[in-house]
Amino acid sequence: MNLKHIALQLCTCTWIEIMTGAGITLYMLYLGSYTLAVITVGVFAPLILFHFAMDQLPKSNVEWQQKRPRRRIKLRA
Repeated sequence: MNLKHIALQLCTCTWIEIMTGAGITLYMLYLGSYTLAVITVGVFAPLILFHFAMDQLPKSNVEWQQKRPRRRIKLRA
C-alpha cells in the first residue's frame, strides 16, 4: 500500500466516525461517565457497521448510465 491510499482511507466517512466515536468514548471513560460512554458506543456502532456493510456490497448491481441516449440541443450563435 502506498501513502496516498492510506491517507484516502483515513479521510473516509467511516474512519472519521470511528475516530470521533473512539475519542468521545475514551473522554467519557476518562471523566468517569460510564453510562454516557455506553450510550456513545450504542449510537456510533450501528452507524459504523452500516458503512462497513455498504462497503462490502457488490457495486456491479448499480446502474449509473442511462439506458437511452441523451438528447443534444444545439444553440444558434
